[in-house]
Amino acid sequence: MIINNNPDEGTDNKRKLEVLSKIDDLKVIANNHYLMGRFDEAIKVVEDIMDIAEQAKLYSVVREEGEYISNLYKQAKIKHKFIVIRDDFESLEEEFNKHIGKGNIEKAHDLVQTFKQYYEKNIDLNSFNNVKEFLSRDSKIWNEFSTKEQNIIRQLGALEIQFNSYINTNNLSLAGETLENAKVLLRKLTNIEILKRWETSETSYLELRKNYVLNEIIEKDLNEVSRLTENYEFDKAKRILDSKIEYLEKEGLTEYDKEIIAKKKNILDAESKYLKLEDDLKALEVLIKDNIANNHFKQAINNISQIIKISRFIGKTNNIETFIEYVNILENKIKLGAEAEKITNKVKELNSQAIWALKVEEYDNSLLIFKEIIELIKTKKHQ
Repeated sequence: MIINNNPDEGTDNKRKLEVLSKIDDLKVIANNHYLMGRFDEAIKVVEDIMDIAEQAKLYSVVREEGEYISNLYKQAKIKHKFIVIRDDFESLEEEFNKHIGKGNIEKAHDLVQTFKQYYEKNIDLNSFNNVKEFLSRDSKIWNEFSTKEQNIIRQLGALEIQFNSYINTNNLSLAGETLENAKVLLRKLTNIEILKRWETSETSYLELRKNYVLNEIIEKDLNEVSRLTENYEFDKAKRILDSKIEYLEKEGLTEYDKEIIAKKKNILDAESKYLKLEDDLKALEVLIKDNIANNHFKQAINNISQIIKISRFIGKTNNIETFIEYVNILENKIKLGAEAEKITNKVKELNSQAIWALKVEEYDNSLLIFKEIIELIKTKKHQ
């Protein structure tokens, strides 16, 4: 029988056995974490093992676990990167396909570039086959897109030169056609800078076109106002002009003010003269009635001639034929009056001759003269 003279040694051995048993249990737990991919938890358990081993002065365990935890760190790091890349890649691929489906090639490519820049510093992405294939696919799509885009940009460059040339020479018709041709290409383009440049060009063109059309409309309206003014249709002319003035004021287009004001003044002046001539016509009509009432036919004819002249001047031609007929009637009256006066004078002359013949007892001659007087009187009566 061996007697242990050092009771502390037995106690130490017992404690070491308990510690080793606890370490074995923790190793099982750490290994389970490792197998399930929970590397952070596995590392934490191994660190606990090392603390226990150090306290128990089990340095061989500490070295062993130190090597184990080092390898575990490496494995955890690699596995963690793989998981992160896998998750990010799956998300990237999903977003990429969405953008490709919508034709947003640039956005899709930008996502890929961001992904590469983030991970390429620390890991070889080509080591993942699915990622490698995906990057190759993106490269192919991007190269095709870039080639097509550059071809469109070259075509647009030529159209832009044409467009600016037409704008500078004020050839808006051809500028508009060129813009429409550019729009066909722009619908296939995604270059923001070029799209914005053409958007600015279109805005400038539309403003020029608006001014051109406005100038045409105003010129047409002013020509119509002039025509109506010449035809003495002042109310219509003023309505057109007032409507145009209201529109220009609303749009804040003051560059037409002088021309519009001059045209308005011209209408008002012409209308004032027209109204004055209308008053003259009315006054002449009153004079004509007075002339006829007093048998002043020649004066009446002069006044009627004035009416005809003024009526023609101001476009009131409806009654001109009536006035001309009236002149003919008055001229006929004057003619008949002159003939009647001539007969009257002749009768007076013959009457004197007949009385003289009676005085000298030339009765036959006196009788002949009286017969001639009777015939003249009959003629006058028939008039």
